[in-house]
Amino acid sequence: MRGKGARGAHGRSVFTPLLSTPALMPSTRFTSPPFAGTSAAGLFLLCFSTAAAAQTRADGLWHGNLSIGGSSSSGTTSATSLNLRAESSKVTDADKISLNALVNYGRSKAHGVTTRSAELARAGGRHDRNLDERFFAFGGAEGEVNRPDGVSSRLSVNVGAGWHALRGETTSWDVFTGLGHTETKFTDSSSRRGAEALLGEESTHKLGSSSTFKQRLVLYPGVDAIGQRATFDASLATAIVGSWTFNAGLGLRYASEVAPKSKQTERLLTFGFGYKF
Repeated sequence: MRGKGARGAHGRSVFTPLLSTPALMPSTRFTSPPFAGTSAAGLFLLCFSTAAAAQTRADGLWHGNLSIGGSSSSGTTSATSLNLRAESSKVTDADKISLNALVNYGRSKAHGVTTRSAELARAGGRHDRNLDERFFAFGGAEGEVNRPDGVSSRLSVNVGAGWHALRGETTSWDVFTGLGHTETKFTDSSSRRGAEALLGEESTHKLGSSSTFKQRLVLYPGVDAIGQRATFDASLATAIVGSWTFNAGLGLRYASEVAPKSKQTERLLTFGFGYKF
């Protein structure tokens, strides 16, 4: 039910045309005819088409990356920031379990006044079950708290089906669709809940022998007063020595229905060091 404190943007669409298909190396095979296109992230993927061995090992063990970054400054104005990111997955021939978490905290102090510039916590997971070599079913959930941007809490659950569009030594690329339910509580005490569809794609690429690039785009067309949402996430991990890595991450979020004085779009760019396992 639409809370009276929230507002929406009308006449604007969050959805953009699919731009291009990622460039393919000879060792990448199609599981069926090429998909007509991919997301805006295709512009990035074209630059990374010289990848090698991008598939996660189907050994039934947990693999992933933990990273941390931050900064601290002092003077007339003092500021502190900290970001933590974790990604992990377990893959077998029959299924895949993926988990992810992100924490971003920022605080500044000027003339004796302390302000929290960032207070974001997000965690989610998904279970994919292979139906055959090409198709899979999935169920997932995600929770989020982001008070500086007006979100007291957001909980989403979804189910659907997908297609392993590319599965090769150079690139893995999945497309998927489904239905879900989202409940959002805003900091002005208003709330929204309702059903939504989801349309998405995600891919993993190995850059040379030391770097891994991942990206994921999901569109959430909502019904009733829930509005529309879109999310895009990209990460790059480069090995430094042993299992230690340098990490960069980009997160973009759009919501047509937000709390008063909150922006419809948000962007988070992070850098840090991590450990790959």
